This record gives sequence, structure tokens and C-alpha cells, in this order.
Amino acid sequence: MNQHHDSAAALLRDGEIVAFVDEERLTRIKHDGSFPARAARACLEMAGITLGEVDHVAYFWQAPREVRHAAWHFVRYLPDTLAVLRNDGGTFTDKASGLTATLRSDGAQRHPDDYNVGGALLLHLRRSVTLGRMLKDALGHTGPTRFRTHLVDHHHAHAASAYLLSPFDRAAIITWDGIGSDGTSTYLGVGVGDEIRDVRRIRFPHSLGALYACVTGYLGFNPTRDEGKVMGLAAYGRPTYVDDMRRLVRLLPDGRYELDLRWFRHHATGKHQMSAAFLERFGPPRARTRGPVDQHYADVAYALQTTLEETGLHVARWLQAETGETRLATAGGVALNSVMNGRLLLETPFEEFFAQPAAADDGSALGAALMVAVGQGATRPHGEYVFLGPEFSEQEMEKALADAGLSYQRPERITDTTAEALAAGRIVGWFQGRMECGPRALGNRSILADPRGPDTKDRLNAKVKHREPFRPFAPSCLVERSGEYFASDHPSPVMLLVFDVLEHQRDRVPAITHADGTARVQTVSAADNPVYHQLISRFDELTGVPMVLNTSFNDNEEPIVCSPAEAVACFLRTDLDALALGPFWTEKA
Repeated sequence: MNQHHDSAAALLRDGEIVAFVDEERLTRIKHDGSFPARAARACLEMAGITLGEVDHVAYFWQAPREVRHAAWHFVRYLPDTLAVLRNDGGTFTDKASGLTATLRSDGAQRHPDDYNVGGALLLHLRRSVTLGRMLKDALGHTGPTRFRTHLVDHHHAHAASAYLLSPFDRAAIITWDGIGSDGTSTYLGVGVGDEIRDVRRIRFPHSLGALYACVTGYLGFNPTRDEGKVMGLAAYGRPTYVDDMRRLVRLLPDGRYELDLRWFRHHATGKHQMSAAFLERFGPPRARTRGPVDQHYADVAYALQTTLEETGLHVARWLQAETGETRLATAGGVALNSVMNGRLLLETPFEEFFAQPAAADDGSALGAALMVAVGQGATRPHGEYVFLGPEFSEQEMEKALADAGLSYQRPERITDTTAEALAAGRIVGWFQGRMECGPRALGNRSILADPRGPDTKDRLNAKVKHREPFRPFAPSCLVERSGEYFASDHPSPVMLLVFDVLEHQRDRVPAITHADGTARVQTVSAADNPVYHQLISRFDELTGVPMVLNTSFNDNEEPIVCSPAEAVACFLRTDLDALALGPFWTEKA
């Protein structure tokens, strides 16, 4: 389990993953950081067991180590850290919650900097001590239990979620995020067999996750939540500020790096803030608005993304040389930066790449469970690691359609009907099987469109997704045909690698080609998702293009739909043309 932003729960039986669910999918609160009670209940229900039958409960955080690191950090950076006593709201105008309010909040926040640092430390410590009782109370379980609780190092949980799920029998491991339970922000390791060995840890405040989050806040977006928007915005930028941004990170020998703290305030306040020196050089922060983004801020985003990529390459090249491994497994919030991941694969000696779809903190719930299970002698999982959420019966789907008063039909082959609609330029909600995990739609809770449409991207952003016009859309491509369209044919089943679209193909698939000529590729195999593969294959037969545009089935600032009723509701309130709900088809006039 984890409880932070993106709370989640996972369940393993004899090493195999039975279920894994983000709390937000069930509460409908995006990035929900509350105790994952509904997710845990859903996992138990999918397994057909009660809490009384659980042997071990693994938690993704070691709060006692966090307190020790926080005390050391406070003393190390005095007098700057006295600023934490002001408890301001970071880049937000609202004052942050005080100590007692933070303790009472159980993770609920008005914005990402809405917490008291001391209160957050005490809250984490209280959770670790009372975890078993919290779980029983949250589930309403009054019977006997036999489980033992385990507090797992945060970056070991990330490392396990990457390496132990990978097909590799040995690999180099990188996990990177804002901060872990002992202050680690970048973890380098190596996996051999079932074991994970530490190579190096780089600790907060020298954090690539903090770097990206703090500048995300400066750019007028939500830190720890909107970094993907900044990655998309960067493609519209110019190299105006690259040299200036490089000053924020010192690349040191042996793959090390340090942030130049003169440009930051996160180390002093515990919030996502840049210093007065940064504002003097880069100008005032952008207002937090969904309005147009000035070119200046796109240029800053470009410089930030470039600096992250260069630092990531610096770290990865050293780790490869140090370990001699040719395979890389990666996790942590920074591992969601698919542009950097593409460069790690193509511009380092690493030959193979693996990341699981929930690479951020939600995936650390699964990683903690894996760490404990394998440590107790279970074998590593070798089955499904993507489609692990709830599944619904045809009766439940049909009821959702009928309750909404929709007319519908059951075509002979839903894949053919959907492919024909896409080829005719319609935008279709696609709901099949078990829900995928992680932030990306991977073919079971997706909105699909024709990648050939020159106006498809603008229509999707404005009328269906209701989001910023600079944000791109991804292709789902037949794995056996991806080399015909992209600069690499390396499998990318979870949409965490960005490759160049081959120049001679860009005019053919403009809706998935980003402003810089790239695409965040998902490759689809018949073995991984036979129904989705069948749909794309039929679209290929109709159009000669072996891919469809794929984006998550949700409206802006809403979690991906989980249930048939949520899919129908999203269909009705957006400009979706049609809905493929399991085997059923409905469309608007």
C-alpha cells in the first residue's frame, strides 16, 4: 500500500499479482492522497478473500528514517531552514494548513503545497505506527487478523516495482523522484536474479523531481501533478534559456550531480518554490490559469526539459559503465518523463528498457508488496502487470446504457464496428476488460480517434478533453509495424518511451505527431491485448495505417473512468461521437 499523492493498493498471492488499483479511480478525486481504503477493499474483492486471510501488509515508507533525515537536513541548512516555520503556501496564494490541520487531514489537500512540514512528518510517523489498525478500521473488519506489517524503503519499493516486474534476470536500476523516506531522490542499483543491490543514493535537496516540480509551479501548473503538461509544452519552446537553466544543476564526476541551491527554496521551506535569484533571471512566475501560455514560458519549459534529459543521460551513462549491464529498469515520478526515457534508450549503451505503467508513487504500493513477497521466498511475477483493475459484466454494462436512456446495439464484432467509425473520422470511447493501472490509458479505458485527421488533435483538446491546446496525443501502434513509422521499433507497451516520427510519415499521421516531430508510442501485441490488437489491425486493413490515436477515457481533471456508468456519463457530457462499451455500441446522431 501507499498513501501519498496517488494512493493505491495492490494484492499478491504466491508472488503473482491479483489486483492493483489507484484510489482515485474509485473515489473520483484526481491524485487522491487519502488512505487507500476503497482500493484495498476492491483488491480483496477481486481475490475473493477478507482481510483476515492476508499474511503480510507492506507499506511504501519508513517514517522513522524520514524523521532522522529531516532533522539532519534542518540543521545542515540553517539558517535557511528557519523559513519552514512561516508555513507559507509555496507558489499558491492560500496559506498552507497548520500543524493540527495537517494531522487531521489524512492527506486531503486544497493544493500540492497545502501542508505543514512538521505536521506531515508526524502524520507519516503516526501512519507507520498505526497502519494495521487503520487498515482494519477503514475496511470495517472486526474479525481476527494474522498479517504482519512491513515498512519498506521508498526507493527500494520503486526499484522492486521496476526490476522485479521486468523480464530481465539482471539489469541496472534507476529510480528518481522528489524525495524518499530516507531523503533519497535518485537511487542507482543493480538487480541480479531475485536480489536488488544498492550502488548509490543521491539525497534531497539534490533532487531531479524537485527541480522539475518547482519549475512546474513557476510555470503556473500544479507541482507533483502537472509535470506531463510541462513536458508537452517544452516542444513549443526555443533554446533561449538553456544555458541559464544548466546553471541550476552541476554535473559532477562519476555520474553525480548537485542542484545549485541559490536558485531554489524547496530545501528551506519544504515547498515547491524558486528563489529570488531565479525570478530575477527568468522573470515573474506565470499566473495559474488555463489561458494561453506566452512564448517566454514555453522557452523556460524547453530549457528545463533539456536540463533534465542531459542530467539523466549523465547519470545513466555512468551507471551503465559502472555495472556493465545492458538492460535498464526504471521507476519513480521522473520515470514518467517519456521524452527522457527515449533518449536513455537510444543515446546510452543500454540496449533494453523496462518501466511498468504506474512508475510514480502509486506503483510503489505494488513495489512494496513485491519486495516483501520475494523477500519471503515467493517467485517473481511473470504474468499480467498492466490490466489489474476492476472488470465488469455485460449485464452491468447493459444496465448503464439502459439507465441513461440510450439506444444501443450489439454488433457481431465490436472491433470492426469501432474501426469503421474511426476510419470515418468519429471519436470513440473504448471500454473493455479489466482497467489498466497507472496514469496512461493503454487500450481498455481509452478514447480513440483517427491519427490521420489534421484537425483531430484540436477537436479532442477543445471539445472532448477540455484541456490545453499544446498537449499532444499518443499513438497505439501494432508492435510488428512500429518500425515503419518511428525512429525505434523497441517495444513500448506502457507508453513511456518517446521516439521521433519518421519524417516521411509525419504528414500521414499528423494527429499523433507532436510539434517537435515526436510521439509517445504505445506498441500493442496480440499476446498483451488481443481485442485491442484486433481493432487496430482492422483499422489498418481499412486505412493502411497500423495505429490509432489513444488518449485516456476521461474529461479534464477527472480520473480515468473505471465503471460502465462513469464511461456513459463521460460519453454524454463530452463531444464523443460513439461508445464501445464491452460488446455494446451506441452513438450520437
